Amino acid sequence: MAGAPRGWPLKSGSAILQLLLPSCCAVCGAPRNGVGGGGVCAACWAALPLLDPGTACATCALPGAAPLCRTCASVAPPVERTIAVTLYTGVARRVVHALKFRGHDILASRCGRLMATAARAARLCDEPSAVVPVPSTARRTRERGYDPGALLADEVARCLRTPYRPLLSRVRETPPQSRVPAARRRENVRGAFTAANRAHGARLLVVDDVMTTGATAFEAARALRDAGAEAVSLLVLARTPEAGPAPHEPTEDA
Repeated sequence: MAGAPRGWPLKSGSAILQLLLPSCCAVCGAPRNGVGGGGVCAACWAALPLLDPGTACATCALPGAAPLCRTCASVAPPVERTIAVTLYTGVARRVVHALKFRGHDILASRCGRLMATAARAARLCDEPSAVVPVPSTARRTRERGYDPGALLADEVARCLRTPYRPLLSRVRETPPQSRVPAARRRENVRGAFTAANRAHGARLLVVDDVMTTGATAFEAARALRDAGAEAVSLLVLARTPEAGPAPHEPTEDA
């Protein structure tokens, strides 16, 4: 067509398709007008129950337990500080489920940006040496086709302009924590991680998707500290609103 702008057929076709068959929000299922939301509508992003780190426990991010919850006050976990972006409830829970269990890997970009913004605001682990993901098991990564924690950490590293370093490895397969009773979660992941020698002397920002009892994240942090990391801080997308059993309390064989 004379005078038509370059790419006009493609752009106009996309606009018509969007008008007739708008994409649906991965959280609420409503037609999602516009682009750039990572598969979630603007209303659902706005409804995320964001956490105020000033009211949460500094080392496990338990809501309403500032400055330290009773467990962390009695037995310090192997992290300097933990920041969680949102409560694991309502919209946030559905966002996490879409990312982890329904194949919506596109959500990692927007969620990772939210996490990086929270880390900056809280001055979490200023000038970290690297951003480190808590890795999923090889089996679950194969089943999904991707590792949600790795995608989140990669986006956080990009936003913070900090190296992304997969310094943790799973050395044994474990049942998903969501299927294990809270009281047994620490035992489930004990010894599940090993850390690379490059962790020695580093200040590390560890990234995970959800924190419930803290068993998985604290076990990962412990592996990094055992490898000689100078300091470990933890950044999670979502935190459950209730406390679990003490995942970092020492035991007789610890």
